[in-house]
Amino acid sequence: MRATSDIVALVDGTGDPAFAVDATRTIIAWNRAAEKLLGLPADEVVGRSCAQVIAGRDARGRPVCNTLCPALMAMQRREPLGSMELQVDRRGGTPLWIAVSSIIPPNAAPCVVHLLRDVTEEQHRRSFVQQVLQGAIALSSGDPDARAAAAPVVLSPRQTTILKLLACGASTRSIARTLGISPATVRNHIQQIMVALQAHSRLEAVVQALQRRLL
Repeated sequence: MRATSDIVALVDGTGDPAFAVDATRTIIAWNRAAEKLLGLPADEVVGRSCAQVIAGRDARGRPVCNTLCPALMAMQRREPLGSMELQVDRRGGTPLWIAVSSIIPPNAAPCVVHLLRDVTEEQHRRSFVQQVLQGAIALSSGDPDARAAAAPVVLSPRQTTILKLLACGASTRSIARTLGISPATVRNHIQQIMVALQAHSRLEAVVQALQRRLL
């Protein structure tokens, strides 16, 4: 049987954010990458219940980290562990979305090692695209004459590119990385796009662009 100290060493040696819990859902290892991701030092979380520390929630805000923990139940049933996405709180920051992959170390005392990946930007992108799709559906049932009568809008090639990236759910930083420009420049372009489209938000700008067939 692998000792707890070996599990701790395994987690500490993992480059990705990771932690381990025993069969009672008590945290027994918490590495530095997890400290950085969630803003919680190991000495504050080791020995505490995973449900209290992580307090993961699904897309509807329902608690997932509880007595019916999917990973713990899979371990008890000796079933393969699937991955899942949870919304968790980060100390001193906005909530994060994390993808959790879990493994059961072989030849070890009953425990689960959770590997974490920040998917906040991906989650926001999916949510934004879903809202755009809903807006497009609403437009399709609107008055075509009203759309045709809308004043023409002329955007620069750069603004059109940024608008297309916005429609895909890209964030300011993501657009800046893609185009090799500063986030401040991206924000300036987005503000100009919103003024041209008489929109009050990025979502409204994308929907307006769809309405005017600019995308």
